[in-house]
Amino acid sequence: MKKGAITAILLVVLLSTNVLALGRHKDERERERERERQPRHEGSGGDYFRDLEPRRPKQQFKSEGGQLEEWSGDEYRALRDANMAAAKITLNPRGLLLPVYKDSHGIKVVVEGSARMGLILPEGDRDIEHYVYCVQKGDVIAVPQGVPTWWYNDGNERTEIIGIDDTTGGEQPGRVEPFFLAGGKDERCGGVLRGFDREILARAWDVDEQTVTRLLESQNGTVIVRVREGIEMPEVRTDHELNTFFADFVYRIERSHADVVERGGQLHAVNRYKLPALRHLDLGLSCVTLEPNAMCAPGWSVNAHKVIYIVRGNGRIQIVRNNGEKALNTQVKEGSLIVVPRFFPAVKIAGSDGLDYLSVSTSDMPLTQFIAGRNSVYNGIPPEVVARSFNIDDDLEMKIRERRTKEAIILPARSGLERRRDEASSGVLGF
Repeated sequence: MKKGAITAILLVVLLSTNVLALGRHKDERERERERERQPRHEGSGGDYFRDLEPRRPKQQFKSEGGQLEEWSGDEYRALRDANMAAAKITLNPRGLLLPVYKDSHGIKVVVEGSARMGLILPEGDRDIEHYVYCVQKGDVIAVPQGVPTWWYNDGNERTEIIGIDDTTGGEQPGRVEPFFLAGGKDERCGGVLRGFDREILARAWDVDEQTVTRLLESQNGTVIVRVREGIEMPEVRTDHELNTFFADFVYRIERSHADVVERGGQLHAVNRYKLPALRHLDLGLSCVTLEPNAMCAPGWSVNAHKVIYIVRGNGRIQIVRNNGEKALNTQVKEGSLIVVPRFFPAVKIAGSDGLDYLSVSTSDMPLTQFIAGRNSVYNGIPPEVVARSFNIDDDLEMKIRERRTKEAIILPARSGLERRRDEASSGVLGF
């Protein structure tokens, strides 16, 4: 056999071995991911997801700089069942959220105001100017577990940030454990450096113990402090578009095109392709704006639990169990938090003021099956099967199938003329 042929055969064998190895490695990663997901999918039977009533947060901390509110998994059992946690951070002008890292992956969304933000990765240089950014209303920030962040309100109005975390990899389902890198004494949120012997810190930093003491004792505040007026804070880079780090971890919804635009509103979906860091967090997000009385088509999530936060307006949410019972049927308003379990069909309907909400999913590529609209699951089932399944005649099946052929996902409110026309065709008027 010629030398060239032998070389070609060896290359084929080598490539085949590498492909198989990569395939096995990919399968192992998928299996590992599924194993990590198992605790959140222990089933919808028993006591799981029995109480889905929306909750409002409880204040955990307040100071001149702002406040921290949390939805507790202990009190809101549905959050613990979904292995999720949620919090609301309010920063007053000159309010500084001290540098902190957490034991869980999370997404933060700026719902009001603006702030300077820093996010420090475990690898790379420490060129500070590359890690200071201006985030504003509509920005979505992916924050991996163990990665420190800090936030500072440099504006004249308060800033509100919603944080939703996946606690699968944390210490306790439904609860996030923060580790603050600075701050005074506190039972839960004290500065972690206080736990070290000062002699050890002096040796680590190559300074004297008196210097360490001054460092640790000068700050009495915890969690959120207020920076004195006139104190300079880090400047923000203006060429973010040139920085791949920014593109990988922050997504600006208000500067992007909506994925769905209908007469009844619009939807922005943020997944691993738009925000690359989400593929490591296995989280996704959608932001929905519904016009008055419009609805997001009823449907269920194929692969994720969802945590919904009402940003603005009012409306109604219904969630249904697998036996046809209502799991939830309630009015919602600004500040409400609702858990929608995987597989549970749900619908969101805007009230007279419209409805804006964000929805964080436990998948970086969330998939949904819809019950109505152009993408209805029933449009994928043969008409004969649908008619026989509901025990209805073909004309009625056709009427249902031919409606909503234009709108998908977001369904606009019906006008008075449309309602009267439908009632007349059904023989309701004229009695």
